Amino acid sequence: MKNNVLRIIFFTLVFLFVGLYSASNAGYIDYQARNQMVLTEEQIKKFEEDVKENKPIDIENYVINKEETYNNNLSRLSLKLSNAIGKTFQNTLDYLFGKLEGMMNG
Repeated sequence: MKNNVLRIIFFTLVFLFVGLYSASNAGYIDYQARNQMVLTEEQIKKFEEDVKENKPIDIENYVINKEETYNNNLSRLSLKLSNAIGKTFQNTLDYLFGKLEGMMNG
């Protein structure tokens, strides 16, 4: 029974790690940066049109203050968990390949 609980916990942690790792490598951050760039280009076009039409220029009409913070306990815990699992995998692989290298050389 104890082994089953440990196995479930281990596979849950592995699943979470793989999910977080793949999300970070899938380009989600790049996608968000590109969307911000598109919004900026739209704001530049709006500014240029307002200048051509001699409209009053106010910086607040063109600046996008969309700053969302996701810094909360869950995100910090997820990051720590992901880093710990990544470090564990790295240490395990280093150990296994070290043993394999020793078997090949020895």
